[in-house]
Amino acid sequence: MKFFCQSTELSDAVQKVSKALPVKKQMPILEGMKFVAAGDTLTILASDLELSIQKTIKADIKIEGEAVVSGRFIADFVKKLNDETVEINVNSNQMTIIYSDNKVVIQCLNVDEYPPINTLVDDAGFNIVGKELKSIIDNVIFCAATDDMRPIYKGCNIEASDGQIIAVALNGIRLGYNKRVKGVITSAPVKFISPSHSLNEVAKLIDTPDENVGVVVQKNSVQFNIGSTTVISRLIEGNYIDYRKIVPTEFSVDVSVDKKHIEEAIERAMLILRDEKSDIIRLEIKENSIEITSQSELGNIKETITASVKGKELIIAFNAKYLLEILRNIDEEYIKMYFINSTTPCVIKPIEGEEYLYLILPMKVQANY
Repeated sequence: MKFFCQSTELSDAVQKVSKALPVKKQMPILEGMKFVAAGDTLTILASDLELSIQKTIKADIKIEGEAVVSGRFIADFVKKLNDETVEINVNSNQMTIIYSDNKVVIQCLNVDEYPPINTLVDDAGFNIVGKELKSIIDNVIFCAATDDMRPIYKGCNIEASDGQIIAVALNGIRLGYNKRVKGVITSAPVKFISPSHSLNEVAKLIDTPDENVGVVVQKNSVQFNIGSTTVISRLIEGNYIDYRKIVPTEFSVDVSVDKKHIEEAIERAMLILRDEKSDIIRLEIKENSIEITSQSELGNIKETITASVKGKELIIAFNAKYLLEILRNIDEEYIKMYFINSTTPCVIKPIEGEEYLYLILPMKVQANY
């Protein structure tokens, strides 16, 4: 195998593909990154068998072929090259990279041991504008579980049909729901549970926000076609909880509030908690305001922000970090917060429309808080 390519394009491709290298030691061959030179393109891929990423770039191919080399080394090495044309050739199980008047020689792994990564060709799925897909992922993924107690909730439930896509994630304390209709084209209805870490990498790889991303679902895999980058993820099997049954529909308190004002007040209230094990803040809903209180051994903070309140007065406490993450993922000036009582979930929605919904459970606090 022998080819020439630009170091910057090579480095960009390798950095993106390297996100699929195993974090924990598995099969030694999976620690390698595969190079395939054919026609006028170079395809680079990596996989941990749960997530696979491959990227294609233009290259001047002199001799077609395949090779597998240490993924971590090649990723670290090529990003330190200057912007120049590099020559890469493989002979006798060694890869030689020639740059300027210098060269590096590294040992290749056995290419025959690298597991096949088959791309999906079925057309069951949908197309969505990149920025819309990135937004819907970013707006719910932080609500997914991170522990192994309930593996199914380490994923995000995605449904696409009738020109819309709905994504839901939850972890037992929070639930995030987001819907997109803009820039969505669906074929046959699909429903799947994708690991949240795979979706996180997909969102990071969307660097041309106005281009379409093709999503293909087949059996136990989902494939995202992002320009010249392909991401294939194994799906989580099982039945996702019916989130519609979790969300209350009747409330006793209805609050309209400036999102930025309550977000900034919570950020300041958290400063007093920086050395505490818990991040509990208290919200006291009054006639025309919300009083936000936090306290620790260091002292206490009390802030009052104006709000439009319908219903009875209420005192409720939340994990400030969890509530703040929700607010930071809402890009609107005003929001609605709905309450029943101090022990039931708070539901956050837009003033108008149904693009998003968040649910967060309250925390118990001591009577003297």
